[in-house]
Amino acid sequence: MKTIYLSLVALFLATFTATAQDFSYGVIGGVNFSKIENFGGSGIEENRLGFHLGGVVEIPFAEKWSYEGSLLYSVEGEEFENVAGVNTDVKLQYLNVPLQFKYYAYKDFSIHFGPQIGFLLKGEESIGDADAVEIENTVNTNFAGTIGFGYDLRAHDLYFKSTFTYGFTDILTNSSTEDSFQLPGTLHLSVGYKF
Repeated sequence: MKTIYLSLVALFLATFTATAQDFSYGVIGGVNFSKIENFGGSGIEENRLGFHLGGVVEIPFAEKWSYEGSLLYSVEGEEFENVAGVNTDVKLQYLNVPLQFKYYAYKDFSIHFGPQIGFLLKGEESIGDADAVEIENTVNTNFAGTIGFGYDLRAHDLYFKSTFTYGFTDILTNSSTEDSFQLPGTLHLSVGYKF
């Protein structure tokens, strides 16, 4: 199933790239602050610090509009103290494919939004000083929405982005009621370079 999704995304990006007369591409990376709703932590401060790294293609299709597609390796999850007061670290490694519309609201300042497909590569949990163990019953594909803003420093081929991603798919398959859904949310702070 992962192969089918990846093939469709690759075909989609290749079609846009082939039909665009003017496009740019580059690399992007940065830090993540992520949390999983209803997983274990209670406050917003109980998030996990991670990172993301990958490639990006931007394709203009109107005066102030462009389409941006990325392929990102991203480390997300949550870190919190359990009921016994022991630190718990949930580490989720994703291959994320955000497909975003980008609107240049004022000069080089932009707003972006769109869907994201995430493929879980590995999910681990460690409690206290114990070794990390694989999380059972994880969902391999995550669908999410993204929204954020950015700024292009065109003179130096650099750009900066801040993106919030909220998952619509439960990360575990054993949730039976709406209140028990474990939905991931991540703030991405990124810097990129366009060739």
